[in-house]
Amino acid sequence: MQYGNIPERNEGLQIDPLSRSPRILIVRTGAIGDTLMVTPLVRALRKTFPDAYLAFRCSPAAYAMLCCNPHLDRVLPLSHRHLPFWLSPEKLRALRFLRRLKLDYVLALESARRLIDVELRAGAARVIAYVPLPSRQGFQRAAWDPKAHSIENHVRAAEPLGVKRAGLATELYYPHELDDLIGRLLAGSGLRADARLVGIHAGWGGRKQPLDQTRLRSWPAANFAQLIQLLAARQDLHIVLTGSAADRELLEHISRLAGVRALSLAGKLSLLELAALIHRLDLYITVDSGPAHMAAALGTPLITLWGPGILEQTAPLPGSGPVCILRHPVSCAPCYGSPLMKTCQDNICMKGISVEEVLRAAREMLGSPEGVKHRAD
Repeated sequence: MQYGNIPERNEGLQIDPLSRSPRILIVRTGAIGDTLMVTPLVRALRKTFPDAYLAFRCSPAAYAMLCCNPHLDRVLPLSHRHLPFWLSPEKLRALRFLRRLKLDYVLALESARRLIDVELRAGAARVIAYVPLPSRQGFQRAAWDPKAHSIENHVRAAEPLGVKRAGLATELYYPHELDDLIGRLLAGSGLRADARLVGIHAGWGGRKQPLDQTRLRSWPAANFAQLIQLLAARQDLHIVLTGSAADRELLEHISRLAGVRALSLAGKLSLLELAALIHRLDLYITVDSGPAHMAAALGTPLITLWGPGILEQTAPLPGSGPVCILRHPVSCAPCYGSPLMKTCQDNICMKGISVEEVLRAAREMLGSPEGVKHRAD
């Protein structure tokens, strides 16, 4: 996906932060899914503290996921989070801004101290973090339960502040004029306004292997091609392929194998335009990826093919739409984040998911009521 055409989040510039209380900073500088999994906490903070000034420090790649969130007053992207503080003019500027805020609370939802070095210098009255810190007045370490979902852990981290829960569903907002833009784009590709659309998200760029080989979290290209063939056999369904510019070659390969017409939008949409497209879809079939979490947040019926990831901690959770997670448990999974991940030569966890069960789930989902299914056939 491209990162252009993202609206600026300037509301915070029009508000005097010192006129609001409490002043709270949330820190999560991960990828798209990591960021969306913090939005239930953002909603809970706003519900608990309606007059608060809420700021969020995120990664540039995930900025679009927050820039239209109505609960936030300011979103602060940081480009080089791993760069040492003393080498980063960007971190120095961020520190000056945070000190002017006179923060009451910092919720540092990171696993490494170096990722919150700016916030530790900002002089907040109270800091809650997952990482252990030297003896410091006002610091409290938040517990991390590896058997609980990340969303649950984030909400629990804020409980010492008296935060009232507001559900675990994630949220994603985008400008509504993008719905019209996507409508025009689809119409220009020959798709009627009432066309039934199935989206396929097969990769996440940066491939180094041959196109017929799978990566850790990917499903074989031949499987995607067969699935597209079978779905396209239904005259009422139209296939839309999504991905980054780096995924374009893979999607072209899948389309050639499928031998059927599919609309590829790889590299042609900004993240918020992708959000509008996902909202328009009747069904989205994805690998474990950021767009999967986007679909869950938008309420689009979702099927996610799950392999090496830690299901308990990071699976997309259903909100206003159904979520179906297909997986094939193997002894070496989950390996994500472990040494096994770097030595995997054959992602049998993904290859074990058959085309037939994905097709069966798709047929059920296209006509099923809301719900969530975790399958381990």
